[in-house]
Amino acid sequence: MSAFAMISRRLARTALSVVAPVVVFASTSACTSNAKKRPLTAQEMVQMDPLPLAKGAHWTYAVTVKRFDADTDKVVTSNLSWTTEVIDAREANGVIAYRIKGWPSDLEASAEGSGAPVATEKTLLRSGNSFLWGTSPDPTLDGAEGWFSWPVIDGQKICPSAEMVYCWQVAAVETGYTLSFFTGPDEQTFELEPGTGVARFHYAHHGTTNEVEAKLVTYAKGK
Repeated sequence: MSAFAMISRRLARTALSVVAPVVVFASTSACTSNAKKRPLTAQEMVQMDPLPLAKGAHWTYAVTVKRFDADTDKVVTSNLSWTTEVIDAREANGVIAYRIKGWPSDLEASAEGSGAPVATEKTLLRSGNSFLWGTSPDPTLDGAEGWFSWPVIDGQKICPSAEMVYCWQVAAVETGYTLSFFTGPDEQTFELEPGTGVARFHYAHHGTTNEVEAKLVTYAKGK
């Protein structure tokens, strides 16, 4: 073999030994690109919409229901899919009325053993950064019951009205905030993820086992 051929073969082996690590590094980089996103800071959350409501927006949840069955004297667990959808939006005088079908609280009926849950219609009002529950499909604050104003603060207590004994309790979590409402026998929690909306809903009745947990599976933006 000529000297030129021997040198060419050595250069080829050297090139392969240099290129191989580059290929491995590129592959490793592609895998880490799918890593879990970092949690948002409180400042970043404040700048986002806690409830991105718009006509046509819908959220699909995987629901687990646990309830005590007196006939079998056992706790029965069932699973179902649930959809919350904004079916209409109307605006007047700076107030937007969102007509929502299948708000997660409708799921409480299934935990109470009254059959399959029925998706009812409710009106959630937005006035600036305040969210309230309306008494009609109209965009008016007359008779409305307050829910919360954004931004909320960890540890905050939100009372819908001065006459009510029970209030919403705010707690910070990794993805946003939970708003929990506790009465004597019941508790209800909405987990708000800014930019997405209600990411989790939980209801529990103390005493006998009546519990519902809905976890968000998909969210589609409205118009």
